[in-house]
Amino acid sequence: MMLRSTRRAVVWLSLLAFSAVIHALVSWRVGQKIEPLAPPPPAEAEMKIVIDQPPEPVIEKPEPPEEQLEFEEELELEPPEVLIAPKAVAPPPPDVTLALKAQSGGFQGIEIPSGLAAMPLAEGSGFGGFKTGIGNGLGDGTARFAAYIAGLRAAGLDVVFCIDATGSMGWVIDEVKDRIEDISQIVRSLVPIARFGFVAYRDRDDPEFTTRVQPLTYSTAKLYRFLSRLKAEGGGDWFEAIDAGLKDAIEESGWRLGARKLIILIGDAPIKDAQLDNVVRLVEQFRRSGGTVSTLDVSDQANPHLLEAKIGRKVSTALYRNAPMHAFLVIGEAGRGDTATLDGEVKLTKRLIRLIMGDQFATEMQALLDVL
Repeated sequence: MMLRSTRRAVVWLSLLAFSAVIHALVSWRVGQKIEPLAPPPPAEAEMKIVIDQPPEPVIEKPEPPEEQLEFEEELELEPPEVLIAPKAVAPPPPDVTLALKAQSGGFQGIEIPSGLAAMPLAEGSGFGGFKTGIGNGLGDGTARFAAYIAGLRAAGLDVVFCIDATGSMGWVIDEVKDRIEDISQIVRSLVPIARFGFVAYRDRDDPEFTTRVQPLTYSTAKLYRFLSRLKAEGGGDWFEAIDAGLKDAIEESGWRLGARKLIILIGDAPIKDAQLDNVVRLVEQFRRSGGTVSTLDVSDQANPHLLEAKIGRKVSTALYRNAPMHAFLVIGEAGRGDTATLDGEVKLTKRLIRLIMGDQFATEMQALLDVL
């Protein structure tokens, strides 16, 4: 009985062992046919959603012009020291007659700045050049004065004052210094592109200088600084170095091509007779190049009214020359300019402006000068 139980146990254990072997073998074969799973994605990886967008519109730029200006070098333009814009012309006043308007040929007027009254000017049908001029509607010079100013506005005006700077000329230098702004303002109200310069002269043996030059400039400040440093001193003898002054005025002033060139010689003493012929030749050469030389004698001999103003009483005019000195007459004639005295004026400013514009237009300028 016991033997039979032992046999059963051995059989069941054998079956159990055989079953375990079979199960292990089957599991191994099945595992060989199963592929390993893909590794999971990293934790930080994020899913991105891509949305298709339409392409941006293409903007076509215009092509550059086929021909473009090319400069090999930069333009170098030097502006004037003081830029002056031409003044707009003012219409004629309502009371100007139709006859004057017809005579004017369309030139209606020039505006005078800084509170000065407008001066009606009229231009004729022709261009008269630099020896004809402008008028104010008050006389026969209307068309001539208008044409003259129109010519100056187109070509320019250069004025150099050649002035005696010896001891007796102190009052002249002081007044020019005090009124140079008024002079330039009045002239530029008619000719905006006018320039001014100075040459001061003394004796040839003067210890400080024989000549000093301020070239032509638009700058009133430069003119004032030049005059401020200028003192009327020296002049031991009667004769002065007019020849040296005129030579520097002609050669050192920096004249513009095509502009009207004017030198005004201002003094109260002559040049030596031996030097006068050389001066005349120099002035004639300047005149042939388009220049003009005018002279202004400010001596007591030529202007006895000045002496009367100094001493406070009348003097006998028969004792005085009351006319420009001989040397100034000769120089003015050679330069085809005016030879002048102060003509009864105690102030120099008005006389200089009349000489700048020309003594032939004294009547036309009178209305303008009355405001000074």
